[in-house]
Amino acid sequence: MHVEHPLRAWRKSKPLSQAELAEQVGVGPSQISQIENGQRGCSLEVALRLKRLAGDAVPLESLLPSETQQ
Repeated sequence: MHVEHPLRAWRKSKPLSQAELAEQVGVGPSQISQIENGQRGCSLEVALRLKRLAGDAVPLESLLPSETQQ
């Protein structure tokens, strides 16, 4: 069973495109896609920007690189 990434669920609820969200936090849309697909985490700086926008809907640890991504 596939569980949707919290960032994707929050983004879709707004509704924001990956490009719109990326512009708001100062990254490329491909980075948002990679975070949402679990392919990579982001820097603490970008994670905090995303967290400020999404609030409690997106846990900070879901945005940071996992042990397997380091």
